[in-house]
Amino acid sequence: MINLPQKIPVLFLGAILAVLSPQVCPAFTVQEVASLAQASNDLPVVKSAGLSPDMNVPWSKAVRIVDPFEGEFLGVFDRNSLGGYLYREGSKQVISLWTPSSIRVLVTVNSGEARFPFYTAGHVYPRPDFLRFATTRKVDKLLLKVRGKVFQLDGSTGTFAVSQELATALKNAPDENLDIRLVLEGGQTVDSEIGKGTVKAWQNIY
Repeated sequence: MINLPQKIPVLFLGAILAVLSPQVCPAFTVQEVASLAQASNDLPVVKSAGLSPDMNVPWSKAVRIVDPFEGEFLGVFDRNSLGGYLYREGSKQVISLWTPSSIRVLVTVNSGEARFPFYTAGHVYPRPDFLRFATTRKVDKLLLKVRGKVFQLDGSTGTFAVSQELATALKNAPDENLDIRLVLEGGQTVDSEIGKGTVKAWQNIY
């Protein structure tokens, strides 16, 4: 039987865990919760969980997200550019946020009309980056391959729930780039990858 003095720290640590990530699986020991709480204090702080093409965050590193609408939780941001130079017309960028309860993915396509340069005083200048823009694409499905097992996730607005099985697989993923496939609205697929820095950071998230 547990007496009252032992219950108090357990409840206190449970509250810390709820603040860090309300949807984390509750099967943590008191020691694991305490370690997680202590480690989170040393992480960089990001003040929004929102994804955008021009966001500036620590990439591929575990961070503590303090969002004014969603609360406080742990996560890691990842970015991969496809099709060469980021601002090249038609190039794609895949941005993702990995948290204990969900994966969020944003796919952008550069739509700058780079083939129309500026002509000034007989010289040709490329179109400046600030006149280029990116459009976002809706992601309906996310497929990940971890140690030979393919996980297919269905979501809405680019958000996908993380099951306990997937969380365990991500935590134990080999320290190497991981392939993912995104199925966009309309059926188009985009193959990308998650860098090994992000994969390693998953060990602090899941």
